[in-house]
Amino acid sequence: MRRFYSALVRISGLAFILLIWQIVSSMGVFESTLFPSPARVFSAIINLFIRNNLIKEIINTLQRVLFSFFYASAVGIFFGLLIGITKYFYKSFEWVIDFFRSIPVATLYPIFILLFGINDEAIVAMTFWTTLWIITLNTSYGVRQESKTRVEVAKVYGASKIQRFKWITIYEALPQIFVGMRIAISYALLAEIFCEMFMGSNLGIGQKIYEFNIRLSTPELYALVLVTGMLGIIINRVFVIIEKKMIPWNVNNG
Repeated sequence: MRRFYSALVRISGLAFILLIWQIVSSMGVFESTLFPSPARVFSAIINLFIRNNLIKEIINTLQRVLFSFFYASAVGIFFGLLIGITKYFYKSFEWVIDFFRSIPVATLYPIFILLFGINDEAIVAMTFWTTLWIITLNTSYGVRQESKTRVEVAKVYGASKIQRFKWITIYEALPQIFVGMRIAISYALLAEIFCEMFMGSNLGIGQKIYEFNIRLSTPELYALVLVTGMLGIIINRVFVIIEKKMIPWNVNNG
């Protein structure tokens, strides 16, 4: 019963948005060709899956997102651990990380075009860059927040630096690392869609959004925006499930 009530509460917010959308559309506040009704948009979603093989577009987008994300996770976690455990490195690179993560990825678009050209490598590189600093920062922060009391107790019992790092530092940093990864994967999807729209790609959701925008196919355009949002929700929920399995002791996950 509690699960049903929880699901009902979650759906109620979405139902409210759809109701407002339908009211605004029915009142004709905006031109119907520019602001289609929910019914037209959901019909366009079905047609995109049936006629336009949208699954293939989604798979190609997800492949690049996950490829960039996993590489960024590997590099970011390694770099973050290194910075976190070494006070000198932390002070040296704290401003560097803040500087790079503060630069909007859109402003780096011309630079990545110059370095990689207009191809999938440039898209992957930009998505990698976007997620790298988020994961690095959260990893280093997680390491710095380790319990000093536990470290001192481990020293008393004769634990070596490697043992303290393995059994205390890593475990206490994991919740913050997953926070960074969870935020980063959402940003990876955003960066991927942006790159597909403006760099161009043979396949991908962003490329289809750009095509429908040029053709003024507004129901299909809105449909792909909704599909992107739903895709983001699914990715986030899958990550929450993985997080609960990996760090069950973290009461704040999910």
